[in-house]
Order: sequence, then C-alpha cells, then structure tokens
Amino acid sequence: MLRYRHVLIAFDGSPASALALEHAVAMAHAFRAKLTIVAVVPRSVWRSRDAYDQLQVQLHAAADGVPDDLEVTTRLLEGDPADELLQAARDGEHDLIVIAGGAADGVTLDTEVPVIVIHRPSDGPDLAA
Repeated sequence: MLRYRHVLIAFDGSPASALALEHAVAMAHAFRAKLTIVAVVPRSVWRSRDAYDQLQVQLHAAADGVPDDLEVTTRLLEGDPADELLQAARDGEHDLIVIAGGAADGVTLDTEVPVIVIHRPSDGPDLAA
C-alpha cells in the first residue's frame, strides 16, 4: 500500500498556499506523515528585511496552525523558489510535495517525487470550507 512519510509544503503566505497547506495537513494526517513547511524568498527581494521578516512571521503562524498531533518543521530559504524547493525535498528525503502557485511548473518538471498542485477555484466552491 502506498504511504507517504514526509510531506513538503511550499508556502509563500498567499491564500493559495494557505489552501495548499490545508491539503498537506490532511495528507499528513491520513498517512501519519511528518510535515515540513518551506518558504523561499527570491533573491530579488532577499535584501528587503521587511519582506524576509513578513514571510518569517507568516511561516511561523502557518506552523502554529498545524494540529498538535502532527510533527511539523519550518524552513525559510533564499534563492530561486523551484530550485530551493527541489533541493529541500531531496535533502529532507520528502516523498510528497504539495504546492500552489508560480513555482509549480519548475518543481513538477524536475522532481522525482509526486507533486500535488493546488488551484483555488476562481468562481467555484471554497474547497477548504
């Protein structure tokens, strides 16, 4: 039987990534997997201390919202989002990536593990409800 043991969720603080986090939490619960929330600050904005601080606060708030019965860690990285997410997945031996947004194309093309891409419906029902 298929079983995921370590789920990586790409998080950028957007509503789409918050929805992706909800899906990742559900997957982690279903498989009793560890969860790693990874945020990547692109090099173009890394020098902005405000952008870094804001993402760090959002990252910790996201982790605080994960149920206590799940093991969760966070990582704040800098660089190209797709490259950094792929490296984090390899380094952490993740066996599932959950992602929303712009880095999805680069991640889905170059990874060896399954990727679930979450899209927020523009005029459909709210799947998180």
